[in-house]
Amino acid sequence: MSARPTDIMIKCLGSFIEDKDYVYHGLDSLLPQLAMVYASLYLKKDFIYHSVAEPFLTDPNQVMVRPSTGDPYSEQGNIATVTTIDAFDIAAKGKMDLMYFGTAQIDEEANINLTAIGNYDNPKVKLPGGAATAYLYPIVKKIIIWARHDPRVLVKKVDFATGNGTTRINNNLKTILCTNKALIEFTKKGPILKAVLQGFNIDQVVSNTGGMKIIVPEKVDTINALNEEELKIINKADPNGLRYEENYG
Repeated sequence: MSARPTDIMIKCLGSFIEDKDYVYHGLDSLLPQLAMVYASLYLKKDFIYHSVAEPFLTDPNQVMVRPSTGDPYSEQGNIATVTTIDAFDIAAKGKMDLMYFGTAQIDEEANINLTAIGNYDNPKVKLPGGAATAYLYPIVKKIIIWARHDPRVLVKKVDFATGNGTTRINNNLKTILCTNKALIEFTKKGPILKAVLQGFNIDQVVSNTGGMKIIVPEKVDTINALNEEELKIINKADPNGLRYEENYG
């Protein structure tokens, strides 16, 4: 079985976890869940694994993804249970190092929209809402966003700012976007293309936005497809391929 863009996204998401990081994923976060497994078992990162399912210090060898990442049976071998409310307190104290966020829209200032497409009072699409996004997004040290590389998603300005990226950028907090085509970092200069996923080129990345202008530096890396060992680790945690149902490729 060869690696697909979805698998390379997982590799991208997991690559930002460092030793001693406090890492948290929320609901509907299957790719981040697998990225945390990848970072632990392949990259050998020693970090605090916590999630919305509320297990604390999960054993990555015992992660088995389910349709809901809020399912406590998907993450076993934990030493304790730490509630979501406690996680918010940890973030408020500046002790949460990395958190993952999905988004329906993201703009040049890293504002994300999980609320509504179109006018807020009369939206074209009412989205599920941001849960704790408005609270957590501006304060967590590293935010890694995953999204489809699509003109409807990568926009000039979001229709509604559920999460305030402008505050993050002004405070020099690392803000990264992993799409199914590219790795982009948000800075005070704007979004900068750091790498393309293997199988894609720069033109496919910069031309496939809805107004977001992506800065292309002289050097752009390539995130290579996963090798057999990397895929084996991910497949063990996701033997039924639930990750592909999100249609990232």
